[in-house]
Amino acid sequence: MIDSRLLLGLTFIGMGIVYYIFLPIGKIVDIVKDEYILLGITTVMFIGYIYLKIKLKDIKLHTFIPNLNHVNIKSSIMFFLIFEAIDFYTEDGFIGMISLWFMYWVFGVLIYFFTHNINLYKNYKTYL
Repeated sequence: MIDSRLLLGLTFIGMGIVYYIFLPIGKIVDIVKDEYILLGITTVMFIGYIYLKIKLKDIKLHTFIPNLNHVNIKSSIMFFLIFEAIDFYTEDGFIGMISLWFMYWVFGVLIYFFTHNINLYKNYKTYL
């Protein structure tokens, strides 16, 4: 098991290094701009997360969702490798494959905030 924040942070650093080595800056900017809808939804989830954290700052929180802060590293690596093998063949090679990494990372951040928002909302409904 690995902390999900640590996993997201390390993968962002790794993705940034690989992008910097293999992709021109213009292509990296295009990849980020193509995910504007996901980034917008993630921003809304982040704002909701901050709002609920502020509302519940003095309350001891219960974990309604099991394994909220930890991810099984073995299954994460297996899912990643399966998706990479599929992407390598469907996206015309290595560059197409790594171009999807940012989308996967944004989905990971979105799921992180989504699950935490559910847990915080359940705490909010329980206490307030």
